[in-house]
Amino acid sequence: MEIVRPAHTEYHEELNLEYRFRNDPEAGFAFPWKDGKVVLNNLSEKNFMWCLEHPEEVESLGVVTRKSSCSVPALARCECGEEFFLEDRYYGCCQCPGCGRWYAIAGYEVNPPDEWEEDLEEDEW
Repeated sequence: MEIVRPAHTEYHEELNLEYRFRNDPEAGFAFPWKDGKVVLNNLSEKNFMWCLEHPEEVESLGVVTRKSSCSVPALARCECGEEFFLEDRYYGCCQCPGCGRWYAIAGYEVNPPDEWEEDLEEDEW
């Protein structure tokens, strides 16, 4: 087993011109903002024009930055040569799609689940 790319966190940031309904501040519209202007398609252009034409219905929040992040699992190469992500598919382990070997998400090989000594399906708590 070789770790091709370690697990990591990816961070994303997007800018949107946002409008919210005056009578329901949890609902509204967000239009992508790039290079100082709104990016529209045929459908979003209709919504954007509606927002501009109905200031009594919606309030402009201006350009809002939304930040998000996601965890990306490690990319591994099995001894058989198959590359796959070390994802938690079954109790912190996953199976190589090439040869069927089992690995913990930390990258070490484990016995197949049918050889595990504990029955993880039973709730013994």
